Amino acid sequence: KLAASGDSSIAAGIGVNNTAKAKKGSWIVLAEWKYDNKINRWKPVCVLSAQVDGETIKEDTYYKVTDGSFVEVGE
Repeated sequence: KLAASGDSSIAAGIGVNNTAKAKKGSWIVLAEWKYDNKINRWKPVCVLSAQVDGETIKEDTYYKVTDGSFVEVGE
């Protein structure tokens, strides 16, 4: 879990199963990974970034990336 508490910050989590939250005006960057059984390892499939605007991406709300989109997650 990553949390950016300052103004104009960036919370970047590019590892497997990362979540992030930030203040309005800051940015979150997250990666989505899928396990590939053929090669027995995780592979990155998507990296997204978004500015916390308070509407599409809410302030102080944790997000993860699922199926190529930001999804809210609980604490």
